[in-house]
Parts: sequence; C-alpha cells; structure tokens
Amino acid sequence: EGGVDGQFTVTQTAISSTDTVVSYSVGGTATAGTDYATLSGSVTIPAGSTAATIDVAGIVNDLIVEADETVDITLTGIVSGDAQIDLDGDPLNLADTVTIVDNDSATVSISADADGVEGGVDGQFTVTQTAVSSTDTVVSYLVGGTATAGTDYATLSGSVTIPAGSTTATIDVSVIDDPIVEADEIVLVSLDGLTADPDVTFDTDPFNLLDALTIVDNDSATVSISADADGVEGGVDGQFTVTQTAISSTDTVVSYSVGGTATAGTDYATL
Repeated sequence: EGGVDGQFTVTQTAISSTDTVVSYSVGGTATAGTDYATLSGSVTIPAGSTAATIDVAGIVNDLIVEADETVDITLTGIVSGDAQIDLDGDPLNLADTVTIVDNDSATVSISADADGVEGGVDGQFTVTQTAVSSTDTVVSYLVGGTATAGTDYATLSGSVTIPAGSTTATIDVSVIDDPIVEADEIVLVSLDGLTADPDVTFDTDPFNLLDALTIVDNDSATVSISADADGVEGGVDGQFTVTQTAISSTDTVVSYSVGGTATAGTDYATL
C-alpha cells in the first residue's frame, strides 16, 4: 500500500513464432476491486518473447489497519498459441503468491467525556483509536480513584472493544445514588493491555492512557437540636438530642453555647 505495485512473471521456456495466451485464476485474501485493480484472467506472451508480466496494480491505500493480504495466481490453460506449448507438468510451478503489505497503523488513548452526578447522570469515558482496523481491538483497563465500585458506581468490566471498522468505544460509569452526604469522588481508568492487530499500539504519551471523571454528590443535610427530657433533682438527668437529617461519610462536629437560669457547676455538671 502507498504506491508499490506487485508483479508476477509468466515464463515460457522457448520463444514461439506466435503469441501464447495463458489463462489464470485469481485467489488469495486480498479483494479484487477493493485492495487492488481487478485482473483480466489472461496474459499474452508475445511471439519472439519468453515472458510476460501480470501487474498487480491499483493497490488501494485504504487507511485501514489490517494484516498483510495475498494475491494468488494459478495458471489454468493455454488459450491460444502453438500446439507444442503446454503448461509445466509440476503443479508447484503453476501457482504463486504476491503479498500486499499494509502500511497503516493506529494508536489507542482514553479521555473522560462526562462527569457523573448522583440522581441520574452517568459518567463516561471514550477509548479512541486513530484509524479503523479490519479486526476488533480489545482494550483492557484498570480502575482506581476515591469512588468505590459497587457502592458509588456499578462495577466496571475491565475491558472494552473497539469494533472492526470503528474508531471509538465508550466506558459508561453508572452512578449509584446513595443517601450519604459526602465529598465528590473520582473514578480513574488507566489503559492496561491490547488484543488487536499488531500495528495497533498504545499512544506513546502516558498521559493519554489514563483519565479521571468526577461523581458529584447530590446529598445535603441540616443540623438541629431538641430537648428530649427534663432533669429532676434527685437522680433524673436531662437530655438534648442534636439531629442531622442525613448521614455523612465524615464526622460532624457541632459547637454550642449554654445559657438559661440554671448555673453550670452548681445546678448541673458544666457542659
């Protein structure tokens, strides 16, 4: 691919006074009309010559990462020419192969496209390949960050597939809406391995092999106080309860002031 044509040579062991027209069949893994210009199926060795060439031309630089492909030609008969000219008796001399070498390559990277928000907004990463491939690209990845899989978001599989013919695949982070007041948390994904065409590799910049998205917390709480029980001299203590309307992932320390007609240290233990 990229400008170099392939070529077969059909050889006759002696010159003839007439043209020799040889028919042939075409096979191989390359596709006629897509990977190279369709061949005619016959070639003429001119009178007075001992050889003719079959050019595998029009090789398409298709921008697809794919394995090298083959064009196989098998001589099938003498269509016209001197009656004393025949095909070689050794079948191995009647067939040969030209390889079309692919010149394409691609790299794979990751980016965080959208943060997640508790309450219905999922996060998303996109894994990008710089060119399409003729085969699937399976990318494995590691997951880290401050968010907890199975608690803050649905556990990720650890691999994603870029289908043949495509350049992207997404990793969706399904956010779990918990009732806990907490800080925003991070999901970090780093690309770890490839099962792909050998010409598909990771981006050479390590910073393009990992990214992070934020899971934004949607919970809040208020704090209040109420007197639950009066105190009675002679053994009954009083009690206040400080209430938070939702649980938090961290301790909540509440300061308070004390007043009233009772005297701290005289009527009750100092608070």
